[in-house]
Amino acid sequence: MRLIIDGFGKFVGVENGMIVVKEKKQVLRKIKAEELKQLIIAGKSAISSDALRLLAENGVDVVILSGNEIVGRLSHPLIGTVKTRREQYLAYYDSRGVFIAKEFVKAKLKNQSNFLLNLAKARRESNPTLAEKLVKAKEAIEEKIVALNSIDGNKIDDVRDEILGIEGVASEIYWNAIASIIPQEYLFYGRRGDYSPRFAHDIVNAMLNYGYAILHAECLKAVELAGLDPYAGFLHADRSGRTSISIDLMECFRQVVVDRSVLKLVTLSKVKPEDCRIENFVCMLKDEAKKKLISEVMEKLDTKTQYKGRNMSISAVILSQAREIASYLRGDGTYEAFTQKW
Repeated sequence: MRLIIDGFGKFVGVENGMIVVKEKKQVLRKIKAEELKQLIIAGKSAISSDALRLLAENGVDVVILSGNEIVGRLSHPLIGTVKTRREQYLAYYDSRGVFIAKEFVKAKLKNQSNFLLNLAKARRESNPTLAEKLVKAKEAIEEKIVALNSIDGNKIDDVRDEILGIEGVASEIYWNAIASIIPQEYLFYGRRGDYSPRFAHDIVNAMLNYGYAILHAECLKAVELAGLDPYAGFLHADRSGRTSISIDLMECFRQVVVDRSVLKLVTLSKVKPEDCRIENFVCMLKDEAKKKLISEVMEKLDTKTQYKGRNMSISAVILSQAREIASYLRGDGTYEAFTQKW
């Protein structure tokens, strides 16, 4: 079970050996620490040292978000074999790093393509023109997968720009198609901004950013449980403070977990353009919009899917994928990045 504490003035403490969440001294929730696997603090809330100690003793991953960034964590001690991390570092300098980076992007493009096809099928009768546009975008992305497959190299630094170039073109095709589905009053024109998509100018981008932050926390936990060094990635280059391999892993799950959630809330008008406020020219979600988005993202993480002959939650698949990456790096098997068919 995951618990997200959002909003102003909430307090997380301990009462009678249980984690308790309060607001203005009113108890909002009580839960056994052993029933939790992750606690995310996203608002201006407080947590007691007793609560931190109890959560640590029960191996609960505690994540602190500021805006859409992970700024702090309390997690279990680093686990896994030293061999995993040694091979992870060495793979950066050989063809394994190229293979893994291509797998991440290939999965992302396949998920974009599959998602667009699913959206097109749902609109084939009601809006055939839009459905055709979505199918053409799907086909254009599939052409980029062919181009990606042709890339070869012995070291990720030699081909990263080429891989990211293909990923960037495919993403522009994808987001332009998604923008055609979203009602005009949301003022969504793609994943664009004067500075970065992280600095949202519209509510849809704000929702995407917030959802990706939750997904990032899930992927970060998974790579640590798999014994990987979260800072040593392949697709995303090293940068101080950036947990690159967890962001790499995220690429396989963006459409599956977050994009679906956001599109559902917007197209059904469950979150409306006025459910945000502008602070310093940045669009910020209001509390009610956050609650709805959190609920959808959590539901997607808990949704069951068929994975290698087993019925598993998406959260469990993320962990399995991280472990498969570690196994591949140690030479214990191969790796195929996750793709979802709708």
